[in-house]
Amino acid sequence: MAYKSYRYLYYFILLWGTLGSIKARADIWQPPGVKMYYSENLKYKLVITPQIVPEKYYQWEYFKSNRHPQTNKILRKTDKFMRNISAQDTILIPCIGELYDVSGSESVLIWKRSMLNYSCPVHAIIANNGSSVATFDNWYSIGYGVNVFVIYNQKGDAKSTYKLEEISPFPLNDYSKSTSSLYWRKEAVFIDNERVELTFQTDKYLKKRIYNTKKFEFER
Repeated sequence: MAYKSYRYLYYFILLWGTLGSIKARADIWQPPGVKMYYSENLKYKLVITPQIVPEKYYQWEYFKSNRHPQTNKILRKTDKFMRNISAQDTILIPCIGELYDVSGSESVLIWKRSMLNYSCPVHAIIANNGSSVATFDNWYSIGYGVNVFVIYNQKGDAKSTYKLEEISPFPLNDYSKSTSSLYWRKEAVFIDNERVELTFQTDKYLKKRIYNTKKFEFER
């Protein structure tokens, strides 16, 4: 059925649209699940729930777009579908992050916010005092997009977000590639409560950069 192809168009684009070379290796992404991250001192926990897409959402988008053949049969089917769909079927629930203080006997929610990633980030780290959270990459496409590196403050507000080309010490073509991703990050850690150390890795070289989460800039 035509709408089924449309339903998976987003994933097809992410997996194949970034193909830059016949030498790029293939990769397979599983659907994201709820993930938990802890600060190094284990006092803070971040729970990330990926975007929730209603079962009928892509079918609704397909019929709404009028990209289907305008035959009487399809139009009748569209009308029937639209009359029986609920408001909940048309709403995407965004990726949600929840930061908890788990240093006591009970977990205490510090903040709960929508995250910038369309689906969810690939990785996250937390400062030992809970003052900031850093997330990395977008599920289905490491190294691509506007949210490759994001800093959230003590209230869960996104304060800065970067594309890879804005932070990389190397040309993007130097990184190892797959059909969906650029593999740029070897390691990312908080070295104190205000600084993130990023280790960039190409096939030949490593380079570290320090990002200040209070000044929202890289140190020279």
